[in-house]
Amino acid sequence: MDSVVLVTFKIKGIPIPIKIASTNEPSREQILKKISDLANGYDLSGEIQFKKLLKENGHKMYIYEIGDRKCMVLVERLEKIKEFEEISS
Repeated sequence: MDSVVLVTFKIKGIPIPIKIASTNEPSREQILKKISDLANGYDLSGEIQFKKLLKENGHKMYIYEIGDRKCMVLVERLEKIKEFEEISS
């Protein structure tokens, strides 16, 4: 595995960002499903609407609304995965 995709969900009303690491980039349908699952899990009500897609330096930011709550989804492709070196004692 040489690279990883880090997907961060920041939703107003959820105190901490939700981060998911994957070997493949999620589709818009997969992102929408995860937002729906998170909204249900945190009892956030309202219609989920896609607002905008921003692209910069290979990263993507999807902006949604859940009712009147803002939801941002950042998709970052990280470079090669490095292992920590073992330290002998």
